[in-house]
Amino acid sequence: MKIKIFLAPFLLLVAPALSKSVVRPSSSRLFREENEGGVINIPLTDSTRSDAKTDLQWYAKISVGTPPQNFNVLLDTGSPAILLPVNNCTTCGLQSLFDPSKSSTFSWAPGSFDDYQFGSSGDTLPVSGPQRAHCALARDTVSIQGLKASTYEFLLCDEEDPSFSAQPEIDGILGLPIQASQEKGLEWALYEAGLLASPLFGLYTPPGQIASGQLTFGGLDDTKYEGQVAFVGLDELTLTKGYWVMDIQTIFIDGEQLQITSNTSDAKIGYPRALSILDTGTAYLQAPSYPIARDIYARISPKIYQIDSIGTWGAPCPDMEAITSEFTFLFGYDGATQANITLPGKSLNLGPYPGKDGLCQAAINNYRNPQINDDGRGVWLIGSPLLKQYYTAWNGQDLQVGFAPLKVTPVREPHNCRRRRIG
Repeated sequence: MKIKIFLAPFLLLVAPALSKSVVRPSSSRLFREENEGGVINIPLTDSTRSDAKTDLQWYAKISVGTPPQNFNVLLDTGSPAILLPVNNCTTCGLQSLFDPSKSSTFSWAPGSFDDYQFGSSGDTLPVSGPQRAHCALARDTVSIQGLKASTYEFLLCDEEDPSFSAQPEIDGILGLPIQASQEKGLEWALYEAGLLASPLFGLYTPPGQIASGQLTFGGLDDTKYEGQVAFVGLDELTLTKGYWVMDIQTIFIDGEQLQITSNTSDAKIGYPRALSILDTGTAYLQAPSYPIARDIYARISPKIYQIDSIGTWGAPCPDMEAITSEFTFLFGYDGATQANITLPGKSLNLGPYPGKDGLCQAAINNYRNPQINDDGRGVWLIGSPLLKQYYTAWNGQDLQVGFAPLKVTPVREPHNCRRRRIG
């Protein structure tokens, strides 16, 4: 199923100029101390294209209601809630539908059905406009890997854009928002019920391994990564927007700082500080604007060009397969831990572009309309092509995200210094 994220509101709301990470309120007012709950490992399945060569997203199994009704849900750090189709949905394709009448613990939450807008696609292709789902809040028991959250609020949808059902093995979304957002993620509900030791969760989504992924609730699984986890603080916008928002200090290609065209002249300048939304539910990366994507690909290969009108880039498949350039973000803010996180050259190729024989898609798309924060920083969308290269640790309590090399897939280890040539 093509899943979208609640991205447009972030980009439209005016935010103050920011250049530091989150300054948290006293934790005693927001969070409980670590409790006696446990840690659970939840198997994940990799949803791929029909050729099984292009990773899209990863999904888990949950149960809803009494007796339980079972669903496959996509893990999405870019969405704020669980979203499922209801039994009277007429546009939900082959998805499993939730039937409220069959659950003795079900109730509707106050309010009525409303439209929810989603801004990115579950496939590798960007969308030409917002995708819509018509949903209402409901309450019921939600279970995952044997743990139950009672009277948990989630969204039931009676109408969805057709793109939502393009991946029939996926029924809905498991939103994994930070605790500061209006909606409470399932991991937070289980933690507050004393069932998890911590609201921390870890993601292991190794490239090209359909049945090997794992979500860990309540802690991390150190059998899935090498060395230490490098934790990077999130930007202040995390608190107000509800997304996992991280600062980008700059970008490197093959160890050299990316040079882009200045907005005020034809001169080349080093890539300036930017923002990023970390989103496991998106199957590509999205640059803030066309000029940024153009300058990136000019540095990587002259064979790569824009192949459609909605911001997709690519090249003949032999040329994409030959790319070896490494693309690196320096994440973090001034005066604190920073980490170089790298997309290997082989992962820049997302595989054949649907409908265009002989063309393969590059991993970085661009927005049709430039996405710029009020302080002038561009806004990136960072999806699974980069995130799957690392074991990621999502700490909504201390508002950090950590990165560590996968145990089975050798990648560049994140390090806390700038061993790159700038200028």
